[in-house]
Amino acid sequence: MFILTYNIKFKELDSKIELLNINDIYNVFYDSPLEITTDEYGYGYLEKEVSDIDIKVAYDEDKSLLNNFIDKINSIINCNCVSIEEINYDYEDFDFPDVHINEEWMLSSSTDDDKGKGKNVITFCPQGAFGTGLHETTQDLLNVILSKIDLHNKTVMDIGTGSGILSIASSIVGASKVTAIDIRDVRDEVILNAKLNGLYNIEVLIGNALNGEVNINDKFNWIFINIGGEETELFMDFIKEHLEEGGNLLVSGLVEWSFNKVKDKLNDNGFTLLEKHQSNEWITAIFQ
Repeated sequence: MFILTYNIKFKELDSKIELLNINDIYNVFYDSPLEITTDEYGYGYLEKEVSDIDIKVAYDEDKSLLNNFIDKINSIINCNCVSIEEINYDYEDFDFPDVHINEEWMLSSSTDDDKGKGKNVITFCPQGAFGTGLHETTQDLLNVILSKIDLHNKTVMDIGTGSGILSIASSIVGASKVTAIDIRDVRDEVILNAKLNGLYNIEVLIGNALNGEVNINDKFNWIFINIGGEETELFMDFIKEHLEEGGNLLVSGLVEWSFNKVKDKLNDNGFTLLEKHQSNEWITAIFQ
């Protein structure tokens, strides 16, 4: 495969890509000039103001026709190629790195029985959804679920389930029923990883739970939410509607500078902080 690089005016980016698409050239990409920012509830981004930007066009056809392809691109966007890079991809299977949650538990994409070396292993093959186990919030949540709370014969709702790893961990440690919700269609990924661990008690519901796309009548002993402070506030009425009396709320995706605001909102809605865990700036907390 060859990657052709063109330097163009940033203000012409959309029009140049549109010209390429009109000519059936779709393997076009660029690095967005983004600046990471902090906001009230966590992180955001701003698009930097730049004058020029590099766009890249991939070519993976007959090498002898490469020069003809370059001439075609040059003509379409009225610009000369500034660099050509040949890339040889090795399509070996990708091994997801093992994630050691604590002294007792780990995540592994391998089904090798000896992989854990004395640890309890959750077999997990991420397919691209969030919640792979690598982020501090997910690891803190897994540590709490697997080693710090008792979910035996408890019912669990997992809001914003992503890859389903929290639902899977809950089922492994004895939850009687788990309902996993996400606005994106992650059903196949969650069910795949559940089956890899011999689990069949996870119900996956797809849709926006706040506008009626997801219909849930049950109440739960535990509700998990790991999608940020602002989202936790938006889900407050939904959480109260579906949490059993005396039930517990496990919240994560909170940053230290917004935690007190979210905690105050939860207090105002009748919740009391029971536990707080922190990794770097990320906070995980249990409320009742």
